[in-house]
Amino acid sequence: MELRHLRYFVGVAEDLHFGRAAARLGISQPPLSQQIIALEGELGVQLFDRTSRSVVLTDAGTLFLHEARATLAQAERAILVARRAARGELGELTIGFNASAPFVPPVARAIHDFRNAYPEVHMTLSELSESGLRDALAARTIEIGFLRSLREPELPAGVTARLLMREGLVVVMRPDHPLAARDTIVATDLAAQAMVVYQRGLIGGFTEELLRLLRAEDVEPIIAQEVREVSTLFGLVAAGIGLTIVAQSLRALQSAGLVYRDFDAPEANSAMWVVHQEGRLSEPARHFLDTIVPGKGEG
Repeated sequence: MELRHLRYFVGVAEDLHFGRAAARLGISQPPLSQQIIALEGELGVQLFDRTSRSVVLTDAGTLFLHEARATLAQAERAILVARRAARGELGELTIGFNASAPFVPPVARAIHDFRNAYPEVHMTLSELSESGLRDALAARTIEIGFLRSLREPELPAGVTARLLMREGLVVVMRPDHPLAARDTIVATDLAAQAMVVYQRGLIGGFTEELLRLLRAEDVEPIIAQEVREVSTLFGLVAAGIGLTIVAQSLRALQSAGLVYRDFDAPEANSAMWVVHQEGRLSEPARHFLDTIVPGKGEG
């Protein structure tokens, strides 16, 4: 049984006239009659009572009409789903990101715009460590990720990185900290100051780069605490454990208990990268890349 047989049957059942049904279906009447007879033969059921004056559905035909319409509707829905999936309007998209990525305006804007443009794509956002993000990309459990690194990150084979933005750094401290009265902090101001930093090996080597930058200015910081989470970082600073240095975008985490001062030093900046599989991207992934880096999802 083919879908066209069901369409022919439904056409005759709705018109209850072979001639009118044939005209509407775009075929001649004899082939239509033959197709209905063949369908009845395949089913082993008479679907119509035919006389020279009328065509009437049998009880079996009436019930079969309901099922035939449902089958055709489901087939149309399947075709629509396939076409929409091919256009990237349906499907799954998994994105990995580091803790600070949601505070970077282009990242937050891209996620918002993509969700509005493709509401039926199921987007999974996974917070991952740098190593976890690299592993997920290598295993293809995510297609796209956001990674903070001063320099272009080293990535698994088949994964590429594109610079999304660079931004300056700020020093974060309590309002009663001795340096809070200054508008700008330079590297030498941090000599003998206790600091709370990200655990080394995290955030694209952010802490390692920061320490290198300070030591280039002959400043050896006092590391009071290393942490893994942004919330812990700010919490310990608010508790007076020490000051910290973060990317400018994290000023979005305004707190009544903290102040932010620009950090003025050579190479005092951070970079956010969008990383993704080079080939075999899903259509939703292509659309997302076009949202955040126009033209990147093409090809």
